[in-house]
Amino acid sequence: IRRMATIALIGLGSVGASTALSLIHRRIQGTLLLVDIKSSLRDAQVRDLADAALVYGSVTKIEAATHQEASQADVVIITAGVNYTPGETTLQHLYHKFSILKSILNEMRPFNPNAIILVVANPVDTLTTLAQDIAGLPRKQVIGVGTCIDSLRLQ
Repeated sequence: IRRMATIALIGLGSVGASTALSLIHRRIQGTLLLVDIKSSLRDAQVRDLADAALVYGSVTKIEAATHQEASQADVVIITAGVNYTPGETTLQHLYHKFSILKSILNEMRPFNPNAIILVVANPVDTLTTLAQDIAGLPRKQVIGVGTCIDSLRLQ
């Protein structure tokens, strides 16, 4: 018997919500755990995405979760981030992103030792390396998804 997958999605802004809906469309057999620092946004997304799952005939179970609950998922997708603020430099923005990622990962430790972490943020190479260092998982289990545009801007 194949075990159902548990996928945790951290950050429910535009990218996170789109990712969740895509997983529902794929009819993932398992549970999708939704986490966001804004609990009202998280709860609204849980309701909306649960309705979407019914409409699309998806068997994906949608649940609100804490960072600690999400840390035990099979797959953890981190889409949390922040938009530029007026007057903010690229370097200041990078440090802001570092701070957010560190906070998330420290709240989640310890991780399921078999978890796969997907970092969906820019600069993808830098943030993925940071995630691997903090999570303490093998490099092959922490994967970055994104473009190199922000990395090029920092050079």
